[in-house]
Amino acid sequence: MMHTQKSFTALVRKPKCTFYIFLISVGTIFNIVYSLFLVFNMKGLTFITWKVSNTQQLNMKMPHEVNVIDLNIPITENFTCLKTNQLFKVIRTTICVHNSADFVSNHFISNYIYEEKQMHVLFPVMLRYPHLGFIDVGANIGTYTMFAALLTRLVIAIECFKPNTMRIAKAIQIENLRNKVILIENAVYSHSGRYLRLSSHFENIGGQGISNGDIGNKSRNDPYIVKTIRFDDILPIIKQTKFRSFLMKIDIERSEHHVFETGTELFNYVDVPIIHIEWDKMHYQKEHGNNVVSFFTERGCIPTTDTCEKLNMTNVFSGWPANVFWTKMNLSAIC
Repeated sequence: MMHTQKSFTALVRKPKCTFYIFLISVGTIFNIVYSLFLVFNMKGLTFITWKVSNTQQLNMKMPHEVNVIDLNIPITENFTCLKTNQLFKVIRTTICVHNSADFVSNHFISNYIYEEKQMHVLFPVMLRYPHLGFIDVGANIGTYTMFAALLTRLVIAIECFKPNTMRIAKAIQIENLRNKVILIENAVYSHSGRYLRLSSHFENIGGQGISNGDIGNKSRNDPYIVKTIRFDDILPIIKQTKFRSFLMKIDIERSEHHVFETGTELFNYVDVPIIHIEWDKMHYQKEHGNNVVSFFTERGCIPTTDTCEKLNMTNVFSGWPANVFWTKMNLSAIC
């Protein structure tokens, strides 16, 4: 009787055990196949390539207010530069950080990837469509820029804070990605050539907002004094590349509306199927926020969450998440 009970228990447990093993095996195979897919794409997505070979030439062909960083000049500052965790369990890059008190830097110091969830939305789309470049407006210390460049894409990175741009440049040089990135040190604003002051934020060193008062061109060596451009000012750079389509990320601390209000020519020239925009501060300037919504809806874009769910247009400022993905692609091509 005891033997029968034992055999019966074993018989009941065996299918469960087999089922769990099956699930684990399927998951393992999926991860392997997905990793191979990413590796294959990383090596093969060079159908459209462009090299930044002459920064001085770029400067001569564009408004003089645009400050393109020459990535061939060695960065000698002794920054703390870390190798990141693997994105998609496949690729790692270098990020040069501030101290651990900085919100973004602390992610990497603590062995995490800042905004990894959002990159899991954007970058698989970029992998599937080799004609897409990447524009990073408000690059901070270069999270999106570095990973996108490592995926062999042309990246146009705009960041106004010099301590950030120098860290991005250092990481680019460490990873030998000079030919994949155009790094622009300006703030996007309503007018070009203005000098504005950044606020100081100890816990978010790269996330300062800009003031609206022009202070002239004094104290130009102060990293908290930044020079402005209109978004259309970078169009001459884009026209020198083979890229007419870009994914875009915008995070410039309550100044996101300037991108759309000063970028009409650029957006008419290029196709941007998905724009990831920080939305949680948009309610501070509802008039500008409504202009941004009109900009997108007039171009047939749909607001979605990072889970590809359409957002309700009736609670734009009170119910939307911190990160919104405006897309004019078929959602089945994203999710």
